Amino acid sequence: MNMNTKNWSDISSDPISEETIRALHRPQENFKLYTNTYEAGKSFSAKAGHMFVLYVLTGSCKTTVGDSEVTLHPSEFITLEKGTYAFDVLGSEELKLVKVFSLS
Repeated sequence: MNMNTKNWSDISSDPISEETIRALHRPQENFKLYTNTYEAGKSFSAKAGHMFVLYVLTGSCKTTVGDSEVTLHPSEFITLEKGTYAFDVLGSEELKLVKVFSLS
């Protein structure tokens, strides 16, 4: 599994936001976007039946898949395979994520 994070600035010169992420994934009917916000210090899980891209708008989090641990910071993203992931919100800032699933 590829657990490498990427920087938003590598793919866009615009600031990261739900709108700029949505503009990247066109045509709109081929993608489903979900925005979620989590309080500092919380743990949560995400279950996906399809591969997806996870973008971090604010805050930081970490996830462990098998033996790999990945920390994501603002303006970073990662492509994850289908499966269930456990996340921990790091630091004192609220975490805001955008998950993008391809429907095609």
